[in-house]
Amino acid sequence: MTPDSVTLRWTSGPTVGERLLLSAMRQWAALRSAGEPPSRLVAQALAFRASNRTGGLFVAWMQSVEASLRRPIQVECPACGGISTDEQRLMVSCGLAGTATAAGEALLEPLLVDSQPTMVLARALNAALRVDGYPLPARLRDERTAEPGPPAPERPTVH
Repeated sequence: MTPDSVTLRWTSGPTVGERLLLSAMRQWAALRSAGEPPSRLVAQALAFRASNRTGGLFVAWMQSVEASLRRPIQVECPACGGISTDEQRLMVSCGLAGTATAAGEALLEPLLVDSQPTMVLARALNAALRVDGYPLPARLRDERTAEPGPPAPERPTVH
């Protein structure tokens, strides 16, 4: 698979594991925007819901993402109900980390300068989430072999 032949496809809403990961990413971004250090608070929240291991790995994963960013991450407003392309890239790559690392790295290429360290941590985070009962699906398909489905509905963000 090449990055050109790979398409993000949400066949259903986010799983419980994806919602947990998305919530943690958004909490991280909100704390950063408020000028607060996010590491401790987000790790504690994840430890409460999942485990200390998951909280620590999430912090290391996000720190790796931040250290390699090409540009600021787009984060969707939680009240709007959508998931930004950057949030999708991070979640899907984390879901792929255990089975398709190269595809995950290709997804992160537009966002990160060097995605390899982030994918190593994503693999560990993915495994920890799975052990804690929050498995992440591998949400990718090859357009050449996939059956066409209905287009995803467009939801405008209104503020």
